[in-house]
Amino acid sequence: MQTPEKLLIIIIFITILGCDFKPNRNNFWINQSKIDEVVKFEKTLNNNIEIIEQKVFLSSSVFPKADELDLDLPLIVKREGKFIPLYAEYFFTSEDSILQYVSYSWEHERFSSYQEKQNLWKLESDKLTQYDSAYQKIKEDLIELLSLPMIEDKELQKIINENGVEVYSREAIWEDEKTKSKLKLFFGDQTFRIRWSHYWK
Repeated sequence: MQTPEKLLIIIIFITILGCDFKPNRNNFWINQSKIDEVVKFEKTLNNNIEIIEQKVFLSSSVFPKADELDLDLPLIVKREGKFIPLYAEYFFTSEDSILQYVSYSWEHERFSSYQEKQNLWKLESDKLTQYDSAYQKIKEDLIELLSLPMIEDKELQKIINENGVEVYSREAIWEDEKTKSKLKLFFGDQTFRIRWSHYWK
């Protein structure tokens, strides 16, 4: 039988662990490390990580240093989610394997063909409220990690695009001397996703 002192120590230890354990929190990697460290991080979330082999290239309009650096093909990890799966893409330089750009996309069938996505778009088109709620939760998790954004849309913005289709969006931007992060919700006209990008200047 355990003594009261031992039981108290066990309870305290479990409580300390519990403070950090938030199963519904989004997990972001924001350290400019070698890609091996990223793999270790992803394995802490799921030891049987699903790696996707896909050619993805960055333009300088998305990542200003894209044309200056010799970037390898990204490490892409698919994480399952309750509502939307997450595709985490890690871009790193070929010569030293140092992480340069991170992109997390919450969307269904990110790398599927146009034909495969047609039925999906019909299903997703009536889920604006769910996407907006998911965006808000991701933004709150980022605020815990990065502090308050410099610029943000407090609510959904609606426009009619060149095809005459209603499109909704929200955006938040964080920036300092060394890094820039952007979170964006885009909903409508065959695109239903939330994307977070983070890079080192």
